[in-house]
Amino acid sequence: MGLSIEGLTVWLGKRTVLDGITAELRPGRVTALLGPNGAGKSSLLRAMLALIAVESGRVLLDGCDVTALDPRTRARWLGYLPQSAELAWNIPARSLVELGRAPHRSPFAGLDETDRAAIERAMALTDTVRFADRLTHELSGGERARVLLARVLAGEPDWLLADEPLASLDPAHQLDMLGRLHGFAAEGRGVVVVLHDLSHAARIADDVLLLSEGRLVAFGPAADVLEPERLEQVYGVGFERVGDVLVPTPPRNGEGDRAR
Repeated sequence: MGLSIEGLTVWLGKRTVLDGITAELRPGRVTALLGPNGAGKSSLLRAMLALIAVESGRVLLDGCDVTALDPRTRARWLGYLPQSAELAWNIPARSLVELGRAPHRSPFAGLDETDRAAIERAMALTDTVRFADRLTHELSGGERARVLLARVLAGEPDWLLADEPLASLDPAHQLDMLGRLHGFAAEGRGVVVVLHDLSHAARIADDVLLLSEGRLVAFGPAADVLEPERLEQVYGVGFERVGDVLVPTPPRNGEGDRAR
C-alpha cells in the first residue's frame, strides 16, 4: 500500500508552512523526515494523517485521498505515534494497548479473539508483557514509550507515522525504539519518522525527505541525501562523516554568526 504526497501546500494562518511537497513513499522502508526546527516536519506528518487542512495538493494512500477516507478506515491504515507522551488516564498498560483496537471494533463492543491476538502480539513485539498490569503513571519514560508504540501496533496499521519518538529517551532506549521501528518496516509495512539526530537517520532510514523552510530540499535513498555539503546548506553548520556517524563541525573563524 503506497503513500504518495502530491504538490502538498499547507498554510497556518497567513504563513506557508509547506510549499508544494511531492514524494512517493514505499512500504517496507523507513522514511526519515529531516530538517531544522520550523522546517515543516511535524506539519507534513499531520497533513499526511489528515489532521490539518491543506491549501492545495493531496496525500494518497493506495490511490485514495486520505481526506476522503472514513476516519475509522484511515485509523486502521495509518497508525500515529505523536510527539507528546502525556497520558491523561492512569490505567494499566494493557488497557492502554487495548485502545489501539478501537478502529476495528464497533462502539461499546468487547474484545474478540482477533483483538486479543493483536494485542498480545503488539506487546510481545515491544517487550511490554512483563509490566502489562502496571499503571501507566508508574512506568519509566522508556517503558511508557514502548507501551505507546504497542498501542499503535495493536491496530495493525499498514503505515506507522511517528513524530520525534526518541524525544526524552536516553541513548539505550533511543536505539531500542529505532530497532522496533526498523522491525515494523521489515515486515513489509511503511514507516515515516520525524528525527532530529542525523546519525539516527543514517542508522535507520532507507529514504530521507529533507525539508527547509517548508520546501523540499531532497528526497531519496539516505546515502544520497545525507551528503555533508547539502546538510551544511540546510542546517548552517558543517558536517563530516566519522565512520557511519555524521558529526557537526565547529564553525571556522568568522562563520559563527552564519551558523546561528
